[in-house]
Amino acid sequence: MRKTATDTWLLLRRSMREGLRNPAFAFLFPTLFPLFMIALTSQSFREVVRLPGFPIRPYAAYEAPAVLLLTAMMGAGYSATGLVIDAQSGFLDRLRLLPVRPAAILLGRLLFDAVRVLPAAIVVLAVSLGLHARLDAGLGGALALLGLVVFWSVAYNGIFFVVALRTRNAQAPLAVVPLFMPLMFMSTAFIPKPLLPGWLQHVSDVNPYAYLTEGGRPFMTGGAIWSPIGKAMLAAVIILVLTQIATVRSFSALVRGD
Repeated sequence: MRKTATDTWLLLRRSMREGLRNPAFAFLFPTLFPLFMIALTSQSFREVVRLPGFPIRPYAAYEAPAVLLLTAMMGAGYSATGLVIDAQSGFLDRLRLLPVRPAAILLGRLLFDAVRVLPAAIVVLAVSLGLHARLDAGLGGALALLGLVVFWSVAYNGIFFVVALRTRNAQAPLAVVPLFMPLMFMSTAFIPKPLLPGWLQHVSDVNPYAYLTEGGRPFMTGGAIWSPIGKAMLAAVIILVLTQIATVRSFSALVRGD
């Protein structure tokens, strides 16, 4: 375990240096689009709260948790692309000649996806509060939200690792980036479930992003925590387990040269 942890830390540091050399995709993109979303939609749709049955005011307070989770989805695929580039450039073969644990190679990349969203989430949270979003659970709620964003980032990026390793094409994860659009708009990110059309209500019932959003919302606006956060964690865990099983199998085939 100590050897794996050491190797993971070294490869995580390498990923961080790579990210600093390419900050636009690694750090800025996860920050800028969510900032644009919260700044634009919180003002454009602020009168929506006047609809009968709208549960939270102001509108920025309602949508802020969803936009925070969006930071985990923007720029997704960065680490997966880097892993395929390592395989194509021969760097992965050189690592295999060293006493590096194969698990550390994947863990280093996955952990970077967790680390790189934290600055974006902190900035978006600060701006959301400036736009009159609430943080009823205080500092503990803020830390819980950031933890949820990190966990969702690792789970969601697993989809991109599967695509990258199955295709062995560094450009393939880019084709999956627009996935955030249907997940976001077919959820309760911007409108409460009772106000959605019937068919969208059914779609949101199987949309993991909707569960993550509902799980994060009580930390900002109050209400029952354990039931929604339990459902959110379960949705993220299911995605994480399924994608990581597929990732490990595809990575094993890659290093064997299958």
